Amino acid sequence: MPLPSAPRRVLDTAGIRPEQRVRYWEEQCRENLVSLRCSPHADEGLRASQVCVDAGRLRIARTQANAHVVERTPEMIRAHPRESIFVNLVVSGSTFAYQRGHCAKMQGGEMLVYDARYPYLVGGAPEFDLIHVDIPIDMFVQRLGRSELRKPVQVSGADGAHRLYLRQLTTLLQGTLAGGAVDDSLDHQVCDLLRALMGLGRGDGGLSALCATHLMAAKDWLEQHLSDEGLRATDVALVLGISERHLRRLFAAQDSSFADYLLTRRLDSARQSLQDPVQRSATVAETAYRFGFSSHAHFSRAFKQRYGLSPSDLLRGTRH
Repeated sequence: MPLPSAPRRVLDTAGIRPEQRVRYWEEQCRENLVSLRCSPHADEGLRASQVCVDAGRLRIARTQANAHVVERTPEMIRAHPRESIFVNLVVSGSTFAYQRGHCAKMQGGEMLVYDARYPYLVGGAPEFDLIHVDIPIDMFVQRLGRSELRKPVQVSGADGAHRLYLRQLTTLLQGTLAGGAVDDSLDHQVCDLLRALMGLGRGDGGLSALCATHLMAAKDWLEQHLSDEGLRATDVALVLGISERHLRRLFAAQDSSFADYLLTRRLDSARQSLQDPVQRSATVAETAYRFGFSSHAHFSRAFKQRYGLSPSDLLRGTRH
């Protein structure tokens, strides 16, 4: 059965009277994304459109607009707190951001990551196109291992690896915004790409463009073969045309291992399946075998160790 796509919400000032557009935009952004104050900087007033989706725990939006500035003030943060990290990917045009004494200017193909718990100012030049991702702070800490950002982190497409990861992230988000299927792997893919990009920015754990390509290809192939029992690193390396040693180094560069990554993806996919109302008729054993576990007992032990409850308990709770 095909996976569901994320519900889409579309905003557009085109049908709003010019003098009411700013108020409309502020109200809709508060409802769909975050409370902010908008100031247009074009003679014609504000002209903007946005597509917003909730994809798992991520909130993703794409904004296309003329020149304007949005501000999130200390008063807004106190009144409407947001425990999130924000990511801005500039598709085209130019934007800028100011937060905690740091100013960043970005062009198409660049990215900014900043902490939404602090006041900020973000603006765009005429006809800019921006993809925004809202990541819950607990997910950011768990997946990227960073508790906060003392200043905005800017990533440019200055080298091959940066360009490759940014292009991959942009394509992934554009597909989701366009109505692509959404499953639990989206959180992982977005956070994996962010971790790689921010690691490159700090100079730790960076991969060359070729290595980045191999790693993304390996993860994509694994995603399509989670049900293959007895899947080994040798099998994946053979498909990709690289050595098993090289494949293991790619995962180690992201503080993981091939075996740990595969087990995590299998368990996360199995949990999602057990929670899916459409698949409630499946037994725990059937779910285990579906995601490549040869032993029902091994699946149950690994599941309980990761999530704190057995798959049977989860299934019973889902059915009631």
